[in-house]
Amino acid sequence: MKYPTSLRILHWLMAAIIIGLIIIGFIMSNTPADAPHKYDLYPLHKAFGFIVLLLLMVRVPTRFRGKIPDPSSTLKDWEVKLSHLVHVLLYLSMLSMTISGFLMNSTYPYVQGLDLFGLITVPDITPKSEFWNGIMHTIHSVSAWTLTSSLVLHLVGVIKHRYLDGPDSDVLKRMI
Repeated sequence: MKYPTSLRILHWLMAAIIIGLIIIGFIMSNTPADAPHKYDLYPLHKAFGFIVLLLLMVRVPTRFRGKIPDPSSTLKDWEVKLSHLVHVLLYLSMLSMTISGFLMNSTYPYVQGLDLFGLITVPDITPKSEFWNGIMHTIHSVSAWTLTSSLVLHLVGVIKHRYLDGPDSDVLKRMI
């Protein structure tokens, strides 16, 4: 049994955006402050991060309402438990990452709203505060590492089941 089409589309769309955001985020955080064009990436990072937040608002209810496949009968008990833990970490880190990013922008004293590609500006939802901005930045950073680590575990599991465990254990075919 495959995952519902709506979840498969959301999965791959969000995967592509999130991987891009992680790469851009690490480039931004490791580029010296005085480097030319460093801050050109920020508006794109914020806009696509907000899109991920909107997609999560669709994905989470879709995930809990939809019929999803049971774990493969070929998986060991520890693999099922680890898979569940990794999925929980992925969802929690996606939520904390996007919410903290939006709140970081909202609390940042030197911007007004979140620009979405010059089309619309999402208004701030909090007062400006360097204190809270620092807290949101810390949450965003911790979430980035949690998301990246969980994503690596997720991919290692998919690769293991596809290439080491045999065709009956291939979990990827349920998501493509």
